[in-house]
Amino acid sequence: MTYVARFCIAISFSLALHITTAWSNEVNPHNYDYFVNNIFWNTLYNNSGGWTLYCGYRFDQEGRSHEGRAKGIEHIYAIDWMIDHFECNNRRECHANIEKFRRMEADLHNIYPVWSPLLTHRYDLAFAEIEGEDSRFEDCDFEWNASVVEPRTLARGNVARSILYMVTRYDLPILAEHLETLKKWHKEDEPSTQEKVRNERIEKLQGQRNPYIDSPTLADDSRFLKK
Repeated sequence: MTYVARFCIAISFSLALHITTAWSNEVNPHNYDYFVNNIFWNTLYNNSGGWTLYCGYRFDQEGRSHEGRAKGIEHIYAIDWMIDHFECNNRRECHANIEKFRRMEADLHNIYPVWSPLLTHRYDLAFAEIEGEDSRFEDCDFEWNASVVEPRTLARGNVARSILYMVTRYDLPILAEHLETLKKWHKEDEPSTQEKVRNERIEKLQGQRNPYIDSPTLADDSRFLKK
């Protein structure tokens, strides 16, 4: 049974959240490959480099890892969840036929740099807290089992706000229990200076901000969250 099918809920937010639809001339919202090759490393992280989300590995302005570790790009609200939502047979079909999917696929707020070996471990699993501390990596606090993954504490707020943004922006489904975990992480790991700077840069590139970074209390506003 798919993520979307399992007792999912949809959350719709009004235009009061001020999520606009304008994109910078620098960004082609219909072409994920263009975004990966020209925008992500070269523009979004060009000024100061950054850290991979799940492990906190440092990389420089050109995206080169200081530790020599391979990097990848992760969709926090998983691509497979989007494909399930649109009932496509595969990603290529969604990309070719659905403009909304192309915008979702290339939305900077939902994409983070990660240590590439974790891409296969996360895949399309939901995020949750796992009992015990079995990170399986010596210097990366990332746990997983057959159904969920648990990132390090400093990544949990970023994960939560990315997914809440996607659910809000594109009227996507989310499991009720998943939502409660994300709201908890959103409160426990407040937006950092780095996350706020990233939000500013993304607004300049695609004309949209993540309102949960600007106004964290929105996640508790019953006027917006509806099951």
